[in-house]
Amino acid sequence: MIRRKKKKKNGKENNSPRELPTVTVAIPAFNERKSIADTVKSIQNQTYQNIIQILVIDDSSTDGTGDIARKCGVKVIRTPFNSGTKSRALNFAFPYLKGDLTAIIDADTILESQAVKVMAERFAEEPYASACSCVFPQIRKSIWQHARTIEYLYGFFMRKKTQAYLGVLMVSSGCATIFDTKILLEYGYSEGTMVEDMELTWRLVIAKEKVRFFHDIVAFSKDPDTWKIYKQQMKRWLQGYFQTISIHKKDIWKSKKLATFVLWYTTEGLVGLVIYALLIWSIIFPPAGNLVIALSGHYLVFPVKFVMPLMYLSGFALIVVGALYQASKLRVSKKDVLKGILPYFFVNAINCVLFLAAFLNEWVLKRKPDTWEKGH
Repeated sequence: MIRRKKKKKNGKENNSPRELPTVTVAIPAFNERKSIADTVKSIQNQTYQNIIQILVIDDSSTDGTGDIARKCGVKVIRTPFNSGTKSRALNFAFPYLKGDLTAIIDADTILESQAVKVMAERFAEEPYASACSCVFPQIRKSIWQHARTIEYLYGFFMRKKTQAYLGVLMVSSGCATIFDTKILLEYGYSEGTMVEDMELTWRLVIAKEKVRFFHDIVAFSKDPDTWKIYKQQMKRWLQGYFQTISIHKKDIWKSKKLATFVLWYTTEGLVGLVIYALLIWSIIFPPAGNLVIALSGHYLVFPVKFVMPLMYLSGFALIVVGALYQASKLRVSKKDVLKGILPYFFVNAINCVLFLAAFLNEWVLKRKPDTWEKGH
């Protein structure tokens, strides 16, 4: 049973560590020798006193990842052979989980020192199935990392906050999410998709479980620094998205909010190339005059010359303002935001191409990936 906060006779809450939920931190890892020590250290430096277990799941690494983790003083379990996917490695670890809560942290992710404490205390106040944090790049040097900076800032400010307000998340980010252990064991990870975090989130939402997003907690991830690695990561994410739709095509409408977001996101992805094509066309051949449409003897005049530039500029402004606002909340410099604006729009156009490619590979050509490719 989860231990709740008890009140003293004077009405004040007793917040001793024994009365708060215990936490296991599980870190799946495959060939992460360069980052595993920093990740473990960030967990060991957490201010929460009821972390009773740090568990590294060594998915048959060949670079000594497990040995480095043991030297850090944490428990390491090793799969008998490389499982090929993160979901299988996590399912392998289930019998070893000891905490009331289980935090799943990627082996290249660093948490703020208060992260586990805040999540666990909020769970004690209002139990939930899972909760995730904001994500922000550790390193911001390559064009891909600069673009990801804006994607995270704008995405968490606009998209994720909106989803959280409506009580539904598209994904409880796999790099830093905490679960009620009993619920995690009950549902488990599906091994039929490359985005196990998204698929599990959808199942929890469809089952009316509480899924939370804490915008004031930050996990720092290691994002791609080259085109090759970026392409691998996006291929996995996007094709896994279509795999998840296939898995839940019959039950997704049990949550109309989730279904609406999925429909919106899919439409946005598929028409993204058209929008960028129109943008480029309007720059090369600036629109002139009005578009006149005849409707039942009446004429509708559409001022193309003014509306199209206004539409593009308003979209640009919304993203920039949203990113700057969220950056101020996370104490991120304006310089980092400004560096990422142009890369974001360039990379976002590439993402539209990758989205269409994932759609064709998964649903048309049936080219299904069978191994999990790292994003760094």
